[in-house]
Amino acid sequence: MTALRIAQVITRCVRGGAWQVVRCLLDRLPREDFEQRLVCGPESAPEGALVVPELLREIRPRQDAAALVRLTRIFAKERPDVVHAHTYKAGVIASMAGRIAGVPALVFTPHGHIFSRGSNIPGVPEGLKLEFLRWITRAAQGCADRITALSEPDLEQQVALRLSPASKYLVVRNGIDADRFARPRVRLFDGDPVIGAVGRFSAEKGHRYLIQAMPAVRRVLPRAHLVLVGYGDLEGELRGRAAGLGLDGAVTFAGERDSADVLGSFDLFVQPSLYESQGLALLEAMAAGVPAIASDVGGIGDVVRHEETGLLVPPAQPEALAEAIVRLAGASDLALRLTQEAARRVRERFSVETMLDAYARLYRELVR
Repeated sequence: MTALRIAQVITRCVRGGAWQVVRCLLDRLPREDFEQRLVCGPESAPEGALVVPELLREIRPRQDAAALVRLTRIFAKERPDVVHAHTYKAGVIASMAGRIAGVPALVFTPHGHIFSRGSNIPGVPEGLKLEFLRWITRAAQGCADRITALSEPDLEQQVALRLSPASKYLVVRNGIDADRFARPRVRLFDGDPVIGAVGRFSAEKGHRYLIQAMPAVRRVLPRAHLVLVGYGDLEGELRGRAAGLGLDGAVTFAGERDSADVLGSFDLFVQPSLYESQGLALLEAMAAGVPAIASDVGGIGDVVRHEETGLLVPPAQPEALAEAIVRLAGASDLALRLTQEAARRVRERFSVETMLDAYARLYRELVR
């Protein structure tokens, strides 16, 4: 059987859930069955990728039009059997370009929709501009043969927004290699408990609320220590906020690290996001056996079941975060029960093998 030619398209190859999924598809789908090519924008493009200089995250009409032309030419020349476009910007432009170029099968994976109220995603406009973006999204999804959602709630929200009819959607959950995170416990940071968070320092990740929760936590747990793993434009602001709350020495900015190397040093994991399509870092913490607390936003409820696999709190509420942290830190029996069930759920519903199998079947079905 001839290998299917797949073009994986993404705007930016930066650390985050979407790029992790694309890299997993490129690295782990069988090469005898799938001949793959990465097409991406210039930011952090790896060696060997087909780079589209105009494919940027920001909305820039002139560059976006140029990216549409260039992608159409690439697809017409490369003649892939399937174009799989990831994230909204690449998805919109690549879906349209693929249809113009006559690509047989087009898959659009938004990795969570961008129209949630209060999501505060950098680069996403508001008001009339957001409505215009929604109209463009409908047109682009109309070009795609299938749109994948990360969960049933994600699918239902996109259908309710009338982005596409329900028949066009397929739920494919992002998956992780759980064995990679099941490592022995280590002690890299001082504190009792050590509270960890992993993610970009950007507004929608909600780190400011976790920092604001720490004075209340330390009134009950004076040795509590917060470790923030990540990078981003807001690092300076977050450092200033911690200093202003008198948290010098109680908050560590650990930089960009492989989460598998640090999760085993956390006593608790907190994801205080204002918007989250799914939360790969949360899945990784659950696989590592770290008790988890998360904001009840976006697709998080599909990952964490309150009181079953972790604790859910309302977003943007430092008091609720502090209360959950203190509660879980003082209840070892509850923490053990949550982590055991969380590890089982990750392996059952969010394995990388399940994700790869779902996309492989989808590619074959669409081409047939």
